[in-house]
Amino acid sequence: MALPKISTPTFTTIIPSNKKEITYRPFLVKEEKNLLIAMESKEQSDMQRAMIDMISSCILTEGMDIAKLPSFDLEYLFLKVRSKSISEKVTLSYKHKDGINYRGEPCDAVTDVEINLDDIDVKFSDKHSAIIKLDDKLTLKMKYPTIADLKLGEDINEFDMVARCIENVYDNEEIYEPDDLDDAKAFLGSLSNQQFAKVAEFFSTMPTLSHNMTYTCKKCGQVDTIELKGIADFF
Repeated sequence: MALPKISTPTFTTIIPSNKKEITYRPFLVKEEKNLLIAMESKEQSDMQRAMIDMISSCILTEGMDIAKLPSFDLEYLFLKVRSKSISEKVTLSYKHKDGINYRGEPCDAVTDVEINLDDIDVKFSDKHSAIIKLDDKLTLKMKYPTIADLKLGEDINEFDMVARCIENVYDNEEIYEPDDLDDAKAFLGSLSNQQFAKVAEFFSTMPTLSHNMTYTCKKCGQVDTIELKGIADFF
């Protein structure tokens, strides 16, 4: 007789960008193994592919293309899956920069700080908008970069990335979509400095996975505030 199949619990969460509810499960041993192998390789492309594959396997809601989600959505889902798969608690270690506290005293103590991943959320700015009014006629609509666009911290051509995030341009009569990347880059190159600054603001105010935390140095008693931002800061 074949071995029995083990049931896996399921959970729900809300995707930050579109507010849709999805169902997911914890990752399994085989999926964690693939992720660890990719992390050990130190290759950004391997890590990116393994994270996308793992989350794709764990999301049970049909019809979702994980690779097309904004990067902050993917980071958020990774934290959710990891929290239910291993533990919602993560211990991070901190010490003063250059081993000197605010009083100018040497202090090289390392303090362990526990955070709850379930407390981490995507922060949205009131100043943020994907709709950019370029002039009296034209309006630009942007879309968020995916994890592939950001390449997990690799050196990227920022101008190309901005161009890939153009969804369309419209006026009172018609909607214009880029023919290709070159078309989008040419359009960006035709903007004035003031117009391009508005596009840059879309990225500077973009939603981010972030969390502010404070800890007290176990040696000197100094209280430090740290902003955790992006998936790498939580592990």
